[in-house]
Parts: sequence; structure tokens; C-alpha cells
Amino acid sequence: MPAILRWLRRTGSARRSVDMRMTVVVERPLNEVFDFCRDFENFPKIVDVLLSVEDSQDGRSHWAVRSPTGDAIEWDAVVTKYVPNAVIAWESVPGSVVRAGGVMRFSPLSGTETRLDVSVTYQALQTDLNEALRALVHSSNATRLRGEVMKAAREVSVAAS
Repeated sequence: MPAILRWLRRTGSARRSVDMRMTVVVERPLNEVFDFCRDFENFPKIVDVLLSVEDSQDGRSHWAVRSPTGDAIEWDAVVTKYVPNAVIAWESVPGSVVRAGGVMRFSPLSGTETRLDVSVTYQALQTDLNEALRALVHSSNATRLRGEVMKAAREVSVAAS
């Protein structure tokens, strides 16, 4: 029985992990898309699972997401790379309850279109049996997040105008 419980915990954690890469084209100029994305507090407006992001504007931020059980999971993150109008990368700080990070790369396609390459990783590092069992029956978090980012690309076009 203990071996089954360990397997369920590992399986639950793996099922809640997200490793997503995608490219979207936003019908806005590069500087507008970059300005919108560099303020992490905009993310909950376009990604439903995010409850809040408090951006301290000094490279640090505090994130809160809704877990599969409906509880809030919170952690701090730091910007690891920042190149204006080109790249923003971040990761959770050591000791966080999640391993999370991402990178956004911005490329102009024209004066009115921007290519946005997004890579996001997220994995809850702590889990209990109920969460592990629930994760086994939930749909893929990556699929949900991918749909939200695609929806967000359309909404950024509207929000930036």
C-alpha cells in the first residue's frame, strides 16, 4: 500500500505539471505587446487559472494560482532575463512550493504584427493523496493553458488599443 500511495503522489504531481511552448501572432506593434507583457499584473486578466500576480517592478513578483482543489497556491518569482522589446524570462525562487518559469520572445513581423514565442513550465512540488487522485481524472493543464494563451493573444490586440 505505501508503494501505491507514493506512485499516486508522483503521478498526481506529474499530471499537474505543465511544459508548454507555443507561438502566437498578435496584431499590435512590438512595443505595445512588450509593454503589456512586461507588467505581470496583466496576466490574470487573460489567463483564468491565475488568481493574482503582484509585480513589485524591481524584478520580483508574487504569484497565486487556483489549484485543482480550488485552493490558492502562492510563490515568489524573479526575472532572470530582460531585454527590452525582445525577451522576458522568469522563474520561481528556491524553496517555493512550485517550480515555475517562463520565457517570452518578441519579434516584429511588420509595423502592426508581433510574433510572441512563449515557453512556460509549472510543477507543484507538494501534493497530498486527494490532489493526486483528483489530478488523475483532470484534463490536461497544458491544453487548458494553451487555449487561454491563444484567447489572450486575441484579447491583447483589443486591450492594447
